[in-house]
Amino acid sequence: MSADDFRHTIRRGVKSVAPHVVVYRHGAGPARVGIVISKACGGAVVRNTLRRQSRAITRKLIAEGVLSGDVVVRFRCDGSTPTFAELEAEISAGLG
Repeated sequence: MSADDFRHTIRRGVKSVAPHVVVYRHGAGPARVGIVISKACGGAVVRNTLRRQSRAITRKLIAEGVLSGDVVVRFRCDGSTPTFAELEAEISAGLG
């Protein structure tokens, strides 16, 4: 996804807020996923771990046919790091 695609999805997409993530959906068609994690969420190891986990979850949802169109997953940094199960539940709920 390009920067313009990110902006368009965030501004015009349907927003779903969860304790650790905000999920934006827009449009239909082939799935494209963008992940936004600021430095406030933690160091590089934490951010990369969250990014890898998010990619694994979205790949699974694409394979199951649940996810389509443009999706942006933006992490909310409140000092706590979600477990994989929490992250999966929040992203799935945001897309459902």
